[in-house]
Formats: sequence, structure tokens, C-alpha cells
Amino acid sequence: MPQRPVAPRPGRDDDPGRAEEDWLAWCEAVEEQLGPDEDEPEDAAPWDVDVDALIAECREITAEEAAFAARAARRGLPGGTPVADGRRGPEQPGSAVRRPGEFASRAAGFGAGMALDVMPGCGALAGFAAEAAGEDDRYAGACDDEVAGAVAAWDRVEAYAAARKCAAAAEFIRRRPRPGNSLEGPAQMPESWDESITVEVAGVLAESRSAADALLDLAHDLEVKLPGTRAAFYDGGLRQSKVAIIVRATAVLDPAEARAAERLVLDRAGRLTPGALRAAIARAVMEVAPKKAKKRREVAAKFARVERWAEDSGNAALAGRELPPDEVFAVEQRIAWWGG
Repeated sequence: MPQRPVAPRPGRDDDPGRAEEDWLAWCEAVEEQLGPDEDEPEDAAPWDVDVDALIAECREITAEEAAFAARAARRGLPGGTPVADGRRGPEQPGSAVRRPGEFASRAAGFGAGMALDVMPGCGALAGFAAEAAGEDDRYAGACDDEVAGAVAAWDRVEAYAAARKCAAAAEFIRRRPRPGNSLEGPAQMPESWDESITVEVAGVLAESRSAADALLDLAHDLEVKLPGTRAAFYDGGLRQSKVAIIVRATAVLDPAEARAAERLVLDRAGRLTPGALRAAIARAVMEVAPKKAKKRREVAAKFARVERWAEDSGNAALAGRELPPDEVFAVEQRIAWWGG
């Protein structure tokens, strides 16, 4: 939906009675109040900037985009404003540049490069996103780019909430160490924990014991082995599915090796697809601890197997696990030919 232009206001600073001379005098007075260490920011507009001309230029850009969207809609083409390209969020390519124009909707802060578009995941961001959505979650008056920014913001909020859930699970582990295990290291975590925790966590979440175990393992490794991944999880730069990829890949490493491996991928992990991240962290593990990576592969190959199960549709599925890559490729080609 194209954004709506703001109605012109009479005079600067919402004061229709302020004369140009008074405005300049006020600016000079404020400038004199600045101390020697209070220089204005480098990107600040000059005092003599033509604000009216700047606003007019923004409205012209906005009007052009609205007209483009209307023409596209009449022709049956996708309308609205273009969406910034690339992953959105703090230090991500899709949020690196602000879009020109004037944005007046409640979701304006989620436009590319705007304050809420580069805000880390947190409870406050959830509040801003809910306000922008409105009671009906329709983002009234927002352009496509702002709605896309809101989608990315909710993704960061979701990751932040999942990270806090893992932190709570980690605290549960600290309170129930296995007998004989003390709290160690900067994270003050035991090496292993009492088995009763699995049953209790599964109960409060109405989950399976395997799912509860997976949550506890994830929480433990984030606290003990992967501080960088944990920080990215909290900020919303990595959602839980990507965090799990890193945790599984570094499971065979000790804490120092795991931290070395994560450092090799964290600068780009947030914008990688799951498949690309899986390949990147696998290479990092092989670079940091090649002998352990090789042994892991050899051990896993001993558990090669074929699995089958029923699909929800009533059909069936077949999968091979821990098989040699070249053989899997050959079989996949054969099955694809047979299924085609």
C-alpha cells in the first residue's frame, strides 16, 4: 500500500506565529550554549538549510512512488514501494541504506535503515512492532518496505524470546547438577545435570523428552562453548534454527575450539541460508580440529541407515542417513529419474 503524504504544517516547530528572524535568533542562541565538547554531529543539517525545499523534495519522491504503485495496480502488476534487498536488521545489507521519501505511517520506523529497522531484538522492539501493526495487524498506511521491515523485526523478537527461554533452561541446569558435578567456568555451569530435569522440562512444556533434552543441550552449549552465537541469538541476528546448526556442528569440539570455529562464521551467519551456514560451519570445524571432524564422520558412518515413515497425506517417505556423499548423489539421480 503506498504511504500517505503528511499535510503541510504552518511554520517551523509547529509554531505558526514564529517569524524567520525569531527562528534564526533561537538557533544562534542554542549554538552559543554548546560547550567546547558538544559539537553538533557531522551529519547534521546546516543552520541555513532550506527545510521547506527538503520537505517538498521528499513529498515529490513519495508522490512518484505512489503514482508508480497505482499504475502497477491498474495493470495487474505487484504494486507498492520496492522492498530493500538483503537481510534486514542491525549491520545487515538490507538495512544499510535509508530509502528517500516521506513516511508517515505508524510503521515508518521499520523502513529500510530507520531506527527500528536496525534495532536489536528485545521487548521494546516487540512493543513498537505491535503498535505499528495496529489492533487488526493490518499496518494501516504502511508501504511494502515498512511491512517487510516489521516482518524482520518480529523475527528478531522471536529469536530474542527463544534466547531468553534457553537462558532460563540454563539456570535450571545450574540448580540441578548431577551429583559430583560442581559449577565451573565463567558461565558457572555443571558438566552434566540430573536426569530429572528432562522430565520436568518436558512436563511444563507438554513436550517429548527428546525435545526437552535438545533444549537443555542447546542451553548448556550456548552458555559454556559459544558466547558469540549466544550474543547473536539474543540480538536476533540468528534465529534458533540457525543457532542449532552451529551447536550441532561444534558438538565434538571443546570450548576453546568451538569459540574459534564460531568466529570463522559469525560475521556472515545471519545473512546465510541454513544450507550455506551448515556448509560454512562444517568447513570451520574441519579447519579448527580436522582430526575430530574426520573421526566424527567415521563414527557417524557406522550408523548408516535407511528410514521410512508415513506422510500426513497417506503416502510414504524414504530417507538414507549417514551415507557416503557420492553414493547419495548417485542414488538421488536414480530416484529422481524413477519418480519423474
